[in-house]
Amino acid sequence: MAPYALIAEPDPTRAAGLLALITGEGLEGVVARDGAEAQEVVRQRNAPLLLVTDLALPRVDGFALLTWLRERGDATGTQVVVVTAFDELRVRAWQLKEALGIHSLLSRRAAPELMKDTVKRVLAGQRSTPPFLGEPTTEPEGPRLARIDSMRLVDEGPPDAELQALVAEVAQAFGVPVALLSLVLGDRQWFKAHVGLPPSLAKDRGTPRDWAFCHHVVQGRESLVVPDAARHPVFRDNPLVREGIVGSYAGAPLLTSTGEVLGSLCVIDTRPLMLGAEDLAALRELARRVAEDLEQKARARQGAQLQAQQAGQARQPPLPEGGALELLREAVRALDVPALLVAPGRRPYAGNGALADLLGLPAERIPGMSLETFCQHVAGLTADPAATLRQLDLASESSRGLHLTLALERPQPRRLRWVARPFPVPGGVAQMLTLSDLGGAPPPREERERLPRMDALTGLDTRRVGEERLLREIGRCRRDGVPFSVLLVDLVGLGRINMERGFDTGDAALRDVARRLEGLRAPPGFAVRWEGGALLLALPGIDAEAAEAVRQRLHAVLGTPKVVSASVSVEGEEDPQSTLARAQAALTRAKAELRSSHPG
Repeated sequence: MAPYALIAEPDPTRAAGLLALITGEGLEGVVARDGAEAQEVVRQRNAPLLLVTDLALPRVDGFALLTWLRERGDATGTQVVVVTAFDELRVRAWQLKEALGIHSLLSRRAAPELMKDTVKRVLAGQRSTPPFLGEPTTEPEGPRLARIDSMRLVDEGPPDAELQALVAEVAQAFGVPVALLSLVLGDRQWFKAHVGLPPSLAKDRGTPRDWAFCHHVVQGRESLVVPDAARHPVFRDNPLVREGIVGSYAGAPLLTSTGEVLGSLCVIDTRPLMLGAEDLAALRELARRVAEDLEQKARARQGAQLQAQQAGQARQPPLPEGGALELLREAVRALDVPALLVAPGRRPYAGNGALADLLGLPAERIPGMSLETFCQHVAGLTADPAATLRQLDLASESSRGLHLTLALERPQPRRLRWVARPFPVPGGVAQMLTLSDLGGAPPPREERERLPRMDALTGLDTRRVGEERLLREIGRCRRDGVPFSVLLVDLVGLGRINMERGFDTGDAALRDVARRLEGLRAPPGFAVRWEGGALLLALPGIDAEAAEAVRQRLHAVLGTPKVVSASVSVEGEEDPQSTLARAQAALTRAKAELRSSHPG
């Protein structure tokens, strides 16, 4: 059969461009719009001479496609060029280039001349340089975040009813339990509208940014589809995937008329997602319309505010020169206490030198910031920016003030008191925000002792305490010349239980598994709440055969929550972290086998 080039690309316009490039090199080109279609082409025609593929393919992603291709005996000579918009996917693919047989990796934004030259070199048997060389892909965050601030998209009120109805319709149309309208902020993603989320995520209306699949949509400025997150080399360790909340994902960028990506309109399922290229195109079109609607509403809101301001100015005499806010500005500057004057409308108006020194923030920048941006800067100086950001705010205008305590880690460790007090000024209610230094952060030892040593839900040791005990017990067993094993257990479908039956039911199931483990241990063994739905049983003095017997006893109990498990024993002078890594790998294999035997 004649040699050919296979192009796996869901976007018709880009596929046509690649096809023209391939035919220009004298090769027959065949286009597949998703990974499953590409597999079918190979089955019918055998492996291609050249494969040009994206990594974010519908139905079967690019990583899975390449893995499958390399298992074929006729694919040893196939040259592979990967083109993708997503930096983290591209880096991971380069790390796996030998196993996946990748000869070149390019950014989606690579110039046509570079693409043409790369194809020529790959066909000539030359491998390319590492990714990112000379290819800046990440755009500055400032303009994008400023656009979100200027459109006033983030608020503390309930989700907009119209947007809620929209995401509910999207979830129903795509046949998935979860749909989100997600804005990607500095350190977190925030759900402007959502349907189908577990109660904890719905209450917080967001997650840390490094958990967010939507972060990749913003970074890549492209639609992202992850058909099977649990098997994906980039996303399988994501906390939302480990918890069973995200099994698959498809998201399209909310792109403004001026080119900023605000976030994503996305759909999520707990199972592998079988959306095709046409579905992805429909999601992109919906996201485009939503972005247009958000812009129109922002313009209307800004116009109404301007009219109201103009009407208010017409009714009230203008403040005299050196009026209330200007007088207060000078008073703030004279204070030795770090202070910020916030004008009506939650606009930072003036800060002083003490505030600038404390936060490492130039005083002249403050009047140009939104309050959200200011709070993001302060939260970024703490150990847990996402959690801190949820606390930081101004007082209610009718209250006597807001008082918070927070611990900074930068520029130097210290504890602060955040106090916001409202007061009337001509034209509205202003606020004075002061930050009082309560002294240095607790010493490391005191801080460690303050942390909880028992998991409140299960009554078991926390992971931090468990790791300390593991190190001690493994060392003791080595000195005494006795074996040491661990049993790692995961509650099957905890995320689904939480979503379908509520978190109280999920918590009860986890406590049940914890009691079963406690009943299997013999002193000095101990059980640990490891992470999420995973628990660990340490078995000092137990060899591999006896540990397997303990594991079988765990599964012999009928009528209790279903679990998947794996046991391993310490080998020789093996590092404890290596033992735990083998246990985690064995558990991952066991979970994969369970999914393949019970796909529903």
